[in-house]
Amino acid sequence: MAFLGQLTANVQAQLNNVKPQLNSVLQTATRARDNLAPILNRATAQLDNLGKILQVTGDRKQSPIDILSTITTFDSTLKDSEIRINYPMNGEARLKNAGDSLQLQLDPSNKAELSMSHLGEGRYVLETVYFHWGTEPMNGSEHTIGGVGYAGEIQFIHRNSKFSNLETAFKEENGILAVAVLLNESHDDNPTFSTIIDGIKQVIYKGSECVIHGVNLPQMLPSLEKMKEFWTYAGSETAQPYRETIQWIIFRSTVRISSSQLDKLRMLKRGGYECEVEEMMLPIRAVQPINGRIIRSSFRSSAQAISVKEA
Repeated sequence: MAFLGQLTANVQAQLNNVKPQLNSVLQTATRARDNLAPILNRATAQLDNLGKILQVTGDRKQSPIDILSTITTFDSTLKDSEIRINYPMNGEARLKNAGDSLQLQLDPSNKAELSMSHLGEGRYVLETVYFHWGTEPMNGSEHTIGGVGYAGEIQFIHRNSKFSNLETAFKEENGILAVAVLLNESHDDNPTFSTIIDGIKQVIYKGSECVIHGVNLPQMLPSLEKMKEFWTYAGSETAQPYRETIQWIIFRSTVRISSSQLDKLRMLKRGGYECEVEEMMLPIRAVQPINGRIIRSSFRSSAQAISVKEA
């Protein structure tokens, strides 16, 4: 009995010695679990976002697209389309980091409008300007030309003036007009973007915004003469919910933006200030299938498909 008592005492002593170590192991495992949980949550969110960026809708008229000369068609009615632009040259706007995009939202008093004669007599009111960029000089545009990307892309989103608001316009086939300008990287700064670049330090994180002044929207477009050459097609938003009620105009001529200005855009984060891991905003959606859509151009190309509506 004395032997059993001694054995029991020894076992109890060993257990008492091991218990603090077990507690330490359990605490370490708990901390590891707690640290791993947000990482797994972020990874899940990123995978979910990737699925949204790629083809997930099953719809047939998604944007952006790769514009190939061999699948474009010259439309003579576009060649003489008269473009009228009434954008403010020294306006006020709200610069906003939406997490998945950098947005420029105009003050309604600015009354920025655009019309193109081939679209009929309607006027299109500019609602929001979206900026897109990448990590390299040729992966920053959403639309690509013959498989080639550009340093960035500006998208001017308009609603047809006969609709009172953007949401109503999105429900109509001719409700939304998106005008895209491709950006070429250059050495020298483009002063047109100075007010926007200066405001970036105030909108680094998702949800932040600021008011900027002296916004010169006309200078963000090619010259009127160069705007005569463009492609147009029926497509969608390039962000959720990817509604397919947009008529796209993509100008052939580009606008320059400097390497330094692009680097400032790359400072923007896709998450809020409170996020543990800072992730760079990359507002780019992959190109989508053409699905037999007609891409019309206002100019001729030696490699393009047969012309339509010849005079």
